[in-house]
Amino acid sequence: MISAPLSHAETKAGAIKDAEFVIEKQKKNRVTQAQRLFFKASTPTIKRLNKPLKTLNALKLKAILFHPAPQLYLPFCLKQKERGPSFHHYCKIGVCTSLLPYLAVGLDQIPFSKGIWSTDLSFVPPLWRKNLKEGSFTLQGRYDVGSWRFQPHLNYQPAWHKYSHSHHCMLHQGKIGVWVKRAGESSIQDGQVNVKIIGYHNKDINEKLCTFHYKWVKQLDNWFLKVSSYHAIARYVNGTARQTRLIFSATPSLCLHLYKAMQLKVGLRMAYHNDPVSPPILNFDLYPMVKIGYGMSPCFTPYIGIQGMGVGGSVVPLHLHDLVAKNPFIASNWKLSHPHQYFKLYGGSKGTIGPNLSYRLHIAYRQLKNQSRIVKDGQQIRPAYNPQDYNLVKVIGLVDYRLPKYYITIKGTCYPYVGNGPAPIWWYHKPRYKLKPTFTYIPHSKVLLTSKLHLNGATFVKDINGHSMPIPVRINLSVGIDYFIFKKFVAFLMATNLLNRTDICYTQYPDQKFNLMVGLAYKW
Repeated sequence: MISAPLSHAETKAGAIKDAEFVIEKQKKNRVTQAQRLFFKASTPTIKRLNKPLKTLNALKLKAILFHPAPQLYLPFCLKQKERGPSFHHYCKIGVCTSLLPYLAVGLDQIPFSKGIWSTDLSFVPPLWRKNLKEGSFTLQGRYDVGSWRFQPHLNYQPAWHKYSHSHHCMLHQGKIGVWVKRAGESSIQDGQVNVKIIGYHNKDINEKLCTFHYKWVKQLDNWFLKVSSYHAIARYVNGTARQTRLIFSATPSLCLHLYKAMQLKVGLRMAYHNDPVSPPILNFDLYPMVKIGYGMSPCFTPYIGIQGMGVGGSVVPLHLHDLVAKNPFIASNWKLSHPHQYFKLYGGSKGTIGPNLSYRLHIAYRQLKNQSRIVKDGQQIRPAYNPQDYNLVKVIGLVDYRLPKYYITIKGTCYPYVGNGPAPIWWYHKPRYKLKPTFTYIPHSKVLLTSKLHLNGATFVKDINGHSMPIPVRINLSVGIDYFIFKKFVAFLMATNLLNRTDICYTQYPDQKFNLMVGLAYKW
């Protein structure tokens, strides 16, 4: 990935910030460096996939002698781009406190059958958070045909979850799809088709989900036109609850570059869904969107936007894999229903302060209907839905400070719940605040030290009978040490939950206590 400055005010006016890839066929099949920077052509690596095992992110090998590039942000999104490793192939083995092995093997950029292929295989024992064991197999290819690029991918993930000695489950998840991209002199096309299958072993709970994403961007001198769409067809089965759920949506938008560094974006969202909701919610959504940003200086780039005030609301997809990501112990015979966002007002700023310090601030106010929550039903959970309007304010702040030998990232999130008299805080199951500082230090050319802290504020949960239970402040401190015995041979040690705090998450899924893992890694 080509690094980019944090503030898009520093980039050339008229550049398409959300373009990630280009293949442009010219007479000699060459792409100039200026064109490559304009479209931000990506490097081929399997790490750009959405990894099913979030725990693998903390187990990646680190390059010792490096100067970290600033974080890359999309202009209309808070999501960060993940950077791949500096090596092509790796093998990592270890053992944790429970005496279960950890294994990860990856092969990257392998030429085969006129394409480039990457694959990885891993097994992760109980290391962080939830008491589970996970396996994963991923295969991704890349084919270039003229100005087109095709990226097929396949993933399979079995997981073994344990709630107690007498209550556990096995879960299978699979994904197959293709990502198609094309870029011309002034336009880009990007499409994805994915089929996701999730099911329980020896339980009649499963979902088959097919999604289609498409994006077309037309670039002109001082403006660009963008059309994006999202479509989903899902077949959900949970005992006696059987649903076929549909979502079809399209969003045309126009972005204008006004006076100097001012940018105006206007759009219209249209969507249809067949999800029955009580009280009735319209099956058709139509509402405008407006956003304006101004690059006053590299250190201050404010923006403000508004969505809503139209017909219906914005349907927010909720599928089985969204619930499983929080807690896999789903009770039988319960239906799923999508939340709806009727109004959103947001704003913030981002920028760089000096060569090493950057920041991001984002504030959003949302009005929701049919907001889901999770309640405890014995040793299982089930979704419940708020029949009344729900207001949510979310504040996100991020500060990033980087030097050649160390860097610090601090991310904070605050949920000031206001105007929800009949719907108290437990409807959303979020703490009042979250704090996640990360510290990385290179004291020696052969040593890399990392430290992470997760601090969540107190909250409340209710079970199926309406009984309230307070959840106290939760804290989890972890450290890691990598020692480069040789250039390609690394010994590592990781310790999580050093304070040995009992960390029960909001759905009463018990987390791990103190855990230690040691191992060796080889890269080539």
